[in-house]
Amino acid sequence: MTKTSIFKFLISLALLLMPCFAASYVSLSPVLTEIIYALEGDKDLLGVSSVCNYPDDVKNKQIIGDTYFVNMEKLIKLKPEFLFSMNSNKPLLGQLPLINVKAEYFEFSSIQNIYDGINRIGKTINKEKKAFELINEIKLKISQNKTKEPKKILYIVQFNPLITVGKQSYINDVIEQSGHINVASDINFHYPNITLEYAIKKEPEIIVLCYSDKNDEIKKYFPKAKIIKLTTQEQDLINRPGPRIWQAVKIFSKM
Repeated sequence: MTKTSIFKFLISLALLLMPCFAASYVSLSPVLTEIIYALEGDKDLLGVSSVCNYPDDVKNKQIIGDTYFVNMEKLIKLKPEFLFSMNSNKPLLGQLPLINVKAEYFEFSSIQNIYDGINRIGKTINKEKKAFELINEIKLKISQNKTKEPKKILYIVQFNPLITVGKQSYINDVIEQSGHINVASDINFHYPNITLEYAIKKEPEIIVLCYSDKNDEIKKYFPKAKIIKLTTQEQDLINRPGPRIWQAVKIFSKM
């Protein structure tokens, strides 16, 4: 072994043994906060938003803002390296470069987007292996929760006006991964406003009510359909595109 090769070997060994210093960060989204906890990265999570509510330990974190407001003074004191947020919060965070905080923005329109988001956060917080394991675990659980009796589903977000989930919503992906059919999957939009005539023509076999309580009125227009009103817990699972998305798939698969 030459002196040069020995030197290169020692340099490689030193780099390998060099400790990895975890970044510190804050989160403005309950979805991203939940991903951080699932990746066991909560130790370096310095602050969260007031709407972050899962898991229970999140209540021990400092609140740095909400959907419409960010406390820049707290951010300056906490000195996080990164801030994780949804794309919708971009207008709130124009001052971040001035206080030397890097923003990571996310948007989830499919289950694949959720996997990509877990990977991105895993790389940022030095939890890549855990991210790989978490994604595989979610994929396995989704594959285990698929109905063998597909039904046509109309997912009603709101009844008046009538709003459902279209092709660009991750909930469309959840319904399809469960083995069922979203009757509005041909609409290339997130949450399209549809007519009652369109919905009736699609002949849904199951109608899922998210926030609407118009059971009797809906039954009048869809007498043959099975109507399912989601519980608060089910609403939370379905409307949160995070690590528990497989549970949302399971809810639909059991309908």
